[in-house]
Amino acid sequence: MPELFPYTREERRVFLEAELSVPVRLRYGRSGTQPVLARAPTPTELKREPRLSGGRVILLHRRFADADLQVWQDLASWLRSGRRARRACQRLDTWLDQLRSDGTEPAPPPGHPGEHHHLPQLTQEVIATHLRDAFEERPIPTTTWATRKRSTARRGLRLGSYDSSRDLIRIHPVLDQPAVPGWIVAFVLYHELLHALIPSHRSGRRLIHHGPTFRAKEHSHPDHQRATNWEQRHLSRLIRSARSGKPIRRRTLP
Repeated sequence: MPELFPYTREERRVFLEAELSVPVRLRYGRSGTQPVLARAPTPTELKREPRLSGGRVILLHRRFADADLQVWQDLASWLRSGRRARRACQRLDTWLDQLRSDGTEPAPPPGHPGEHHHLPQLTQEVIATHLRDAFEERPIPTTTWATRKRSTARRGLRLGSYDSSRDLIRIHPVLDQPAVPGWIVAFVLYHELLHALIPSHRSGRRLIHHGPTFRAKEHSHPDHQRATNWEQRHLSRLIRSARSGKPIRRRTLP
């Protein structure tokens, strides 16, 4: 049986301070995409709590409050040494993965298949063609079109996202229209499936989402350059469509 860690919040904070040798402010939240976040204190936080000078503010998923001692020791090792603490990182990653599988986190929605591009079918085609053996030992993520709502974006547009806490891929609904070719949607799906297979990792204080392994796999896709060029040519039209809610005229997207 794992050793329990039934300390108070203050005692956990003191534990992390002793492990990290710096002042710590400990906070809990519900973020599934960033269950652990360590950062320097803001000027406002320093003004309120001067002792934090040279220290760290650590934001944790609320489930850490019930975690056992091993999880906290692994957390401290990761905060102190990053990915160099390989065994601690592996155990911590496994524990975090359980957050989405033990029934305590919201289950992924069944998925909106799409009006013009059918995501379940495209996902199967992408895996069969480019990731044939990659999902033999893990479930295929749920894919869905994100909620349709007017965008406020002016300079950029996030066409897809992967939520590791729910193993969920969301694709921007601006792509679900006849003017957008199916191979573009398929490439965005491929990119997000890679995120499911190649987790983000920390390098010092930086969280690396697109490391060398990820980039190599992405560039190996035969449509990589074609998709990059297409997005650069038509991003402004996609942004206008997302902001207005009006579809793009098909002849404007060669």
